[in-house]
Amino acid sequence: MGKNMCLICIIASLIFFGCSKKELNYTIKEVDGVKVYYNKSIPSDPCFKITPKEVFTIRGRDESVGDSLRDFVFPRSTVLDSYGNIYILDQKLSEIKKFDKNGVFLKSFCRMGTGPGELQVGIGLICLNDTLFVHEVNTKHHLKFTVNGEFLERILMEAPSDLWFVTKLDSERSLVTALTAIEKDNEMFLTYDLQIRDSRFRILKTLRNNMSKYLEENTNFLENINSYCVGKNKLYIAKISNSEYCIDVYDLDGNQLYRIRKDFRKIAMTDNEVSELHKSINIAFDDKEKRELKINYKFAIDAMSMYEDKNGNLLVQVPIERNEENINDFVIDAFKDGVFINRFKMDIGRGYDFYNSGHQRFFIGDRIYYQNRDDNYVKVYEY
Repeated sequence: MGKNMCLICIIASLIFFGCSKKELNYTIKEVDGVKVYYNKSIPSDPCFKITPKEVFTIRGRDESVGDSLRDFVFPRSTVLDSYGNIYILDQKLSEIKKFDKNGVFLKSFCRMGTGPGELQVGIGLICLNDTLFVHEVNTKHHLKFTVNGEFLERILMEAPSDLWFVTKLDSERSLVTALTAIEKDNEMFLTYDLQIRDSRFRILKTLRNNMSKYLEENTNFLENINSYCVGKNKLYIAKISNSEYCIDVYDLDGNQLYRIRKDFRKIAMTDNEVSELHKSINIAFDDKEKRELKINYKFAIDAMSMYEDKNGNLLVQVPIERNEENINDFVIDAFKDGVFINRFKMDIGRGYDFYNSGHQRFFIGDRIYYQNRDDNYVKVYEY
């Protein structure tokens, strides 16, 4: 018995010291006044990972409830208020569904129409200071509601734009991707601005400005949309590139703190992935046109593929070479204060190496919300 206990202790020690060993896998340089962390692909903590636990699922249809107002068919955004209540925006129905923190249906409000408190096409929902704002893409307005569903007002934005992505920055501000069409030399161009806006959606600061020629159904919007995420006291913006792994880190006022770089090599898009990308874009924008986008390589960091976890770690979904065994793996690079920690798989839904609005994840507090539009549900995890 003594020998067995000795052997167990030796094995435990080897495991402990193996996981505790942290290799220096980065260098720091200053470039144009900005501190840059150059990371190798060697993890500093190869035992670090996040293992979420499934808590419950909110399905689009639940016959046991007996209330058709509860049902949703096309979830576009999932947000929370300060009490943990969950709000799901249904783009097709133009309705907002409210559930409590345990997934119990509470009420449905907003509806399709042009009257007070009615919505045409809503593509973005946020909650600022326990007030809900939903962006109406056709009219460039925001509809404002209390968390109890009472309609307050319609807000017309200055310099009206389509706000494709809207993320809460703090209680009074949001970070948005604004799309605007402009004419130049008798040709149409699209500008893609990443901006900080206030609660009336007035522009406070522009962090990125990208422009490209409008090519009708063959416009590749994703070539100009920066991936970003908002954390507790930092925001992260990735470079749009298929060859560079680069992320700029700012404070919440848009002042740059440092930059993250990591080793990366180009990964080719397969024909099947290009076809799936076309399908995803057509569904997201309700576009019936057949697309023929010329895409050869995957982006190093694709649109809306970065998150900050509850401990302040930056999580970056990374592209991989796909095969039958890993076809839907969701693979993450984790960083702490600019340093690469580890790469690992997280079991929180299907992973894609391109923007797919049908599969989105929201890291809020100690929970992860996986919004699966293909199968019409929102799954909730704790970690």
